[in-house]
Amino acid sequence: MDLILDINSWLFPMDLGDKFRLVLATTLREDGCSDAGEWAPQDLGIPSRADSFEYVMFGKVYRIEGDEGSTEPSTRLSAYASYGGLLMRLQGDANNLHGFEVDQQIYLLIKKLAF
Repeated sequence: MDLILDINSWLFPMDLGDKFRLVLATTLREDGCSDAGEWAPQDLGIPSRADSFEYVMFGKVYRIEGDEGSTEPSTRLSAYASYGGLLMRLQGDANNLHGFEVDQQIYLLIKKLAF
């Protein structure tokens, strides 16, 4: 998988070589139920997937592309998402990106790893 990601480096500074854990999710609810992008677990005292991460963004998948110019079914896909103008491109094997859909709401969660 290849990832290109804009982040707010004032809020979450990262340096070249930093190791991190990145999770993409359609909900922050631990039970997996949809939250429609409006769920506020901190207001309800309910545990959230975001609790163990340092940086969280909410956005939408706006484009999915396959291999250009290929006559056979695409084996590599690119999924593009916008998080309020901060953009992401995730590119890789089509089997790993089969769950992405255009207009799908998506959370991105990041935590730096200490080594």
